[in-house]
Amino acid sequence: MKLEDICNVSSSKRIFAREYAETGVPFWRGKEVTEHATGKDEMTGLFISNQRYEALIDTGNVPSVDDVLITAVGTIGSVYQVKYDDLPFYFKDGNIIRLGDWVNKLVIPTYVCLYLRSNIGQQAIKEVEIGSTQKALTIKDVARILIPLPKIDIQKKIASIIETIDLKIQLNQQINENLLRLMNVQWKNMFGSLNAENGHFTDLATVAAGGTPSKKQADYFGGDISWITPKDMSLTNDVFIERGLLNITEAGLRGSSAKLLPKGTLLFSSRAPIGYLGIAANPVTTNQGFKSLVPKRNENTEYLYFLLKNLTPYIEGIAGGSTFKEISGAGMKSVEFPLPTDNQIDAFHNIVTPMFDMVRNNEQQNKKLTDLRDLLLPRLLAGDIDLSNIETVMNNA
Repeated sequence: MKLEDICNVSSSKRIFAREYAETGVPFWRGKEVTEHATGKDEMTGLFISNQRYEALIDTGNVPSVDDVLITAVGTIGSVYQVKYDDLPFYFKDGNIIRLGDWVNKLVIPTYVCLYLRSNIGQQAIKEVEIGSTQKALTIKDVARILIPLPKIDIQKKIASIIETIDLKIQLNQQINENLLRLMNVQWKNMFGSLNAENGHFTDLATVAAGGTPSKKQADYFGGDISWITPKDMSLTNDVFIERGLLNITEAGLRGSSAKLLPKGTLLFSSRAPIGYLGIAANPVTTNQGFKSLVPKRNENTEYLYFLLKNLTPYIEGIAGGSTFKEISGAGMKSVEFPLPTDNQIDAFHNIVTPMFDMVRNNEQQNKKLTDLRDLLLPRLLAGDIDLSNIETVMNNA
């Protein structure tokens, strides 16, 4: 059936820039939908006033639980199902397409969300994109996307299987967030009261820039070297970064200003935007959107991670640029902070290493769970798996 036959396909009322507020009801753009879809909710962004939101309620077109949102410009095809904890919020017209007001006798929203997230659903979305330079989705074309609808009880079983996996992934993510908060508190307790701005990043690490191999050289891409971009970092909430969307070859590495960075390097995005942060889980390279820190000692890694996390607002403040903010290599080297001793850094390293190991283990488990989900989902949607005794299987899993 077409999406328009099982739900209302719509967008939102126009909100003008002059209506943005410092606080109030969160206002989502495509960026926020993508962050929620990938589990990376940065809790930053725009707001509209409570009074403006109250007026929008009267139009009857505010988000509600189980709505499915699809990003329609920029990063196209991010799909997210609204949860109770997300409310209230409003969203940008044209940037996001909303599926709601479901025909409950035909469909459950979670099934539709899962289908649109699958490779099959993503291909269906891609087929209705318009535009050659700037791709976009229209309400009319999304409404006509065809979706296979098994019986309601089958839809529920498929949703139950995938939600069981997703809940485990979310639990691991929550554990990691709690561990990172705990480690950050420990970092502040140990280093927050140090005085004397006598330290620089170069005391503890080498500042390394990245580069982009020429896209005209076909032999520069498709190799085994992980090449990380800020976009890659925007799509994950992992601390330990293994790979990006593209790999490059040895020839690509030699043909650009990019450097191969060792495991343990702090990857810090220096523009568009400033502040994505991760630790290289294996040797990687980056594009020019990073000013990475290669620790001079392995024990410095954890200290530098939280130092960067806590200094990000300051680094943003000293960044230059009119079109977009960027911190230069010289700017990174000029940042000052109280320099702890090696013994103090070692003490912190010994305290937090077991917690970082737990974070790493949870991230690796989530990758396996994600692979399992992505393997199961198309087979479930295609009816290739017998669901007659699935409750027994899941209860014993």
